Amino acid sequence: SATLRAQRDLSPSVREFEIRPERGVRPWSVGSHLDLRVVADGREERRSYSLVGLPPAQGGAPGADEVYRIAVRRADDGRGGSRFLWGLQTGDELLIGEPNNHFEIGWQAPFALLVAGGIGITPILGMAQLLARRGAPLRMLYAARCSDELIYRDALQSALGDRLRLLCSDAGQRIDLHAEIAALPPGAQLALCGPLRLMDAARDACAGSGQRLGTA
Repeated sequence: SATLRAQRDLSPSVREFEIRPERGVRPWSVGSHLDLRVVADGREERRSYSLVGLPPAQGGAPGADEVYRIAVRRADDGRGGSRFLWGLQTGDELLIGEPNNHFEIGWQAPFALLVAGGIGITPILGMAQLLARRGAPLRMLYAARCSDELIYRDALQSALGDRLRLLCSDAGQRIDLHAEIAALPPGAQLALCGPLRLMDAARDACAGSGQRLGTA
């Protein structure tokens, strides 16, 4: 079990939650997710949410050894998990699992292109921060509907500087994945998280590039 230690709104549609586990934070790696028990439409169900930022062993923010951080976009037309979490009060108890990682990134690639769309920033943030700390060559594209939804913009700008490009769809800006992927050097790695249309566009771009990319 765990306790909701704190919560804060990152944008009108995204809220960050700090979850303190009863038995302490377990070791985890960038790209990991945390399973939570939620009540959706009157039924208990399991939902998975990406852990945000860096783990304690890799220089996480103050308090990283005490809490897990997740960020959840409220989807009123969704399956109910986000509505449940947004309805919690600080101090409420939660049932959680242990961190698992099905989104590993390779750290030895000659170049990394990181792409995040909307709430897909949650696993990508820590990857960007850790790659930057290691001095790895990288470039990042971060897109959202509007500037208010670029929720971790400041942390990314601090870590990446001019290696970060921000795009807002309400300003007519779009990620040109075909051009970005075609420009990558041989052996580069692509790590991407976002809506299905972005994932589909990435698959099309990779298939048409003639490149052999490592993907995460």
